[in-house]
Amino acid sequence: MNPSRLVLCGVVTLAASHSVQAADIQTVPAIELQAEQNDNFGLDPGGSPSSTTGYVANAEVLFSIATPRGETLLLPRVRYQDYQDIDNIERVETFLNADSTYRWERAVFIVNGSYSKRDVYNTETLDGSFDPNDPGDPGNPESGTTTTGETRQLLEVRPNYEYRLTQRLGLGVEAAYQIANYSSTDAVTKSDYDYALVGGYLSWSTSERGKFRAGAYGSTFETDDGTETVDALGGEIGYGFLWSATDGIEVTAFYEQNDITEITPFGTEKVTTSDVGGSLTAYRKLEVSDWRLALSRRFAPTGDGSKSTIDELRLQYDRDLSERLHLRGAGRFESRRGLSDISGGNDRDYARVDIDLRWFITPTWYVGGGYAYIWQDREADPGNADNNKFFLRFGYQALARR
Repeated sequence: MNPSRLVLCGVVTLAASHSVQAADIQTVPAIELQAEQNDNFGLDPGGSPSSTTGYVANAEVLFSIATPRGETLLLPRVRYQDYQDIDNIERVETFLNADSTYRWERAVFIVNGSYSKRDVYNTETLDGSFDPNDPGDPGNPESGTTTTGETRQLLEVRPNYEYRLTQRLGLGVEAAYQIANYSSTDAVTKSDYDYALVGGYLSWSTSERGKFRAGAYGSTFETDDGTETVDALGGEIGYGFLWSATDGIEVTAFYEQNDITEITPFGTEKVTTSDVGGSLTAYRKLEVSDWRLALSRRFAPTGDGSKSTIDELRLQYDRDLSERLHLRGAGRFESRRGLSDISGGNDRDYARVDIDLRWFITPTWYVGGGYAYIWQDREADPGNADNNKFFLRFGYQALARR
């Protein structure tokens, strides 16, 4: 069995283990149909913009399993896309998310898992909205090459276990594991890789609402062909404060050293880099609106064959303009650089802004439309490029019981 599928089966089995007697199980299906017009779909910086009309369909079912000790969310999703004059795009994309929390009297265990198979173009043109079930997920962007016809399969598992030593002091262990595989109808331009991280930390509850943590971690990145490895060690501190169940702020800072080894036809090249990073996340829910902000610098694995430095800003704002009319605005700005000269080559700046209006015909059926502006400036291109996208939507989402 493929190792990625084996790990995915383990995640789903662990998440589904909460569906025992006395569990409260509910399902929330959703479907959405979209027609869109792009004036430069391929983000071509030259004089021949790739204007195209596209049709997209999404179908998903959210399974929520609640027990006295925890909750599990399973979200399988299928996306179909078809664009005029673009034949090599991956038409059917598949997704599976599994998020599970389990609590004991003095401990809590959380595991987030996901699997996706999608066209690399869509991994490179992410919007700024946050996953409602896993808002801390940055979305795993790629290397900034927006060509179609190349597919990425990505498996990610992020477990976290924390044990409360005293009423205020806790000891935690966390990990992350990624497997990325690429395929293409033509030549594959990216590198399959494995990435693993393991860390430990101490947490201190400064009050009922505030929590401080400090820890250390190690990670390793390796391409499947063995041409590059990146071994990292780091230390981090962080603080989070909740004003309420829906309002809060989290701040982290870390220092990381990366030892990069690259094997070339001319020999082995090694370099060591070190830098600081961190994140700021703030969120608030008001009577008719809510917003979330995330600002971060991280050193993340990509299909470039190495890790990259990613500086990112994301913002999402939702507002009920009336009982039936809903507005969402989302934005993302990202600047990507190679960790060193030997791991560079796909540096880019990227920005996207989305405005989405939905009018609910009934509590479950809606129509809507909106606009997206996408811009990028790649080091490898002679200039920057942008795309204006207009879209219309029609959809259904069942109501949850809670």
